[in-house]
Amino acid sequence: MTDTKRLDESMRELRSQIGALDVDDQSRQQLGSLIEDLEATLRKAGDAPTHQKLGERLNASVLQFEVSHPRVAVVLNELMEKVSKMGI
Repeated sequence: MTDTKRLDESMRELRSQIGALDVDDQSRQQLGSLIEDLEATLRKAGDAPTHQKLGERLNASVLQFEVSHPRVAVVLNELMEKVSKMGI
């Protein structure tokens, strides 16, 4: 399976996990924004500063959701690893 297909699967899984969460609107909005930014960044290959900023946001989100929503944190961490392997 290609990296892109794995990434697409992770994005679908993350959207599903977010949809099933019992979280406040602010957290749901934050996660939605993070996904949109990730998708936009993936369309802009080669923009290193944007990639670094997104990586920092992914890492911060993993830490934020580790305790309250561990499954979301796991999926976010998987996404972070996959985009890292793709050089993003």
